[in-house]
Amino acid sequence: MTKPSDQRLEELVQALDLVIHEFQDFEAHNLAGVLLSRVTLLMTMDPGVGKQLCKYVWEQLDAIEQADPGSMIP
Repeated sequence: MTKPSDQRLEELVQALDLVIHEFQDFEAHNLAGVLLSRVTLLMTMDPGVGKQLCKYVWEQLDAIEQADPGSMIP
């Protein structure tokens, strides 16, 4: 990525963080569901990439759970 693209990506992440913070009164699984629905929508043109992204997230969540079985993610 070029420097301007990196900056724009950082701006996007910050904007998403602000929105998530604004709606922190919702339970985490509701926010995650909304975000995953947007991932699905965005990846309709390239479902293979979407599947790889979801696989990565699944593996990360599995590693977190295996490290501390039965705990809730804060």
